[in-house]
Amino acid sequence: MAVTNLTVLEGDQQAPHGWTKDPVDLNDGAGGKYLYFAFEEDGTHAPLTDIRFVTDKGDVPPGYEMIDADLNEGAGGAYIWTCFRRGDRKDAIQELKVIASYGRGGHNLPHGYSLIDFDLNKGAGGKYIYLAFKR
Repeated sequence: MAVTNLTVLEGDQQAPHGWTKDPVDLNDGAGGKYLYFAFEEDGTHAPLTDIRFVTDKGDVPPGYEMIDADLNEGAGGAYIWTCFRRGDRKDAIQELKVIASYGRGGHNLPHGYSLIDFDLNKGAGGKYIYLAFKR
């Protein structure tokens, strides 16, 4: 399987049919809106091959799509947007998981996962929040 789409959901908003909503609040401990990643596996789009976070909408790399949702909305801190690139199935991201930790570097990654080393609560306080992926 491959992750073929990614979005941000607010509060108790349900994931679309065929999507998975990660249960970890992206603003855990920081206040602000309750925000969650949701992803689709094996949908109709090309698979995701890279995910990045930017603090300025003008910094979206060429060839990437941006999700127009500030991950720190209402929590203060840095403005953070998610962007991703699609590509070949051989480079596809297979699974995503949000990791919440009380200390930087204090996270325990599930076996086979890699961490995107960017705190999604940057400047907002609360837990350190990271996105991990498995290829």
